[in-house]
Amino acid sequence: MSSIASVREFIDVSSQPAVRGFLHVPGTANGRGLVLTHGAGANSQSKLLTSLASAFADTGFTVLRFDLPFRQQRRYGPPSPGSAATDRDGVRRAITVLRTHVTGHVYAGGHS
Repeated sequence: MSSIASVREFIDVSSQPAVRGFLHVPGTANGRGLVLTHGAGANSQSKLLTSLASAFADTGFTVLRFDLPFRQQRRYGPPSPGSAATDRDGVRRAITVLRTHVTGHVYAGGHS
């Protein structure tokens, strides 16, 4: 098991949609990454995502828990029906961004 070296706020606005959330960097990385995101009624600070990110980081994963684009635009409320494509782009961007922090596979997950 690896202790968490750091959890820090993470922002990447080098391309759109922006990636905003929190990066969990393990003390001893296994080279793999995990991106986690929330459902319609939550955000990247939900207790479930925070707990999952910590558990995976404890096993050596570098974890990015992030807010979907709709949540970055609106702090509360469900996504609009027209935001689905942008939210999918947000997941792809988060994966792309995390790949620059790890050497191995990147996995994606979330809850709804």
